[in-house]
Amino acid sequence: MRESEPAEAISPNDAGSMTDASPVLPLRLRVAIAGVSVALLLAFILVMALALRGQTDQGQFGIFATGRTVDLDPRPAPDFVLTTYDGDQLQLSDLRGQVVLLNFWASWCPPCRVEAPVLQSAAERLGPLGLVVIGIDVWDDEAQARAFLEEFDITYANAEDTTRSIPVEYGVTGLPETFVISRSGVLVRRWVGPIDSEQLADLVAPLLEGR
Repeated sequence: MRESEPAEAISPNDAGSMTDASPVLPLRLRVAIAGVSVALLLAFILVMALALRGQTDQGQFGIFATGRTVDLDPRPAPDFVLTTYDGDQLQLSDLRGQVVLLNFWASWCPPCRVEAPVLQSAAERLGPLGLVVIGIDVWDDEAQARAFLEEFDITYANAEDTTRSIPVEYGVTGLPETFVISRSGVLVRRWVGPIDSEQLADLVAPLLEGR
C-alpha cells in the first residue's frame, strides 16, 4: 500500500509574503467607490460647462445693486430696428423730437425687478411731456421675459435684442443700465443700476424742459 506523500513545507519567505498581502476590498465597496468617482467627475464637467456658458451669455454683464450716474461723452445714439414683444417695428431714429429713456434689462436680473414699476410710472406720467421709455431685453428667455412684462403690467415698448450687438454699441457693462437720448438723437446721460422715481425725474427733467 502506497504511503501518502508528505505535505509541501512552507518556507519562512513564503509565510511572510502571505501575511503581508493587502486584503481585497469587498465587491460592494469597490462599486460604491467607483460610483462616487463617476459622480464627482460628472459634477466637475457640469460646473465647467456652466462656467463656460456664463462667459458667453449673461455672464458677460455684471449686475448693479445700487444706482449712480456715469460720465458720458455726448455722441449720436446708435440707431437700431427691433420687433417689440407686441409685434410692432421699433426704430430709434423714428423717435426724433422726443426724449428717449432707453433701458437695458433682463428677467434674471433682480434689480431690474425693483425698477420696473418706476419705469412704467415714468412712461405714464412723463409721456405727455415728451418722454418715450423703451426697454431692450438682453440675453434672456422669451417666455420668462414675457412673464416679467406681464407681472409688472409693463405697457411701454419692449423688444428683445436679437442682434446681440446693441449693448456693445452702447457700451453696456451691467444690468440694469439706462441711457437718456435727447430730442436731436444724442446720447446725453447714462445711469447704471436700478433707478427710483426721484432719480429718474432728475435725470430727464432738463431735457423735457428744453434745457
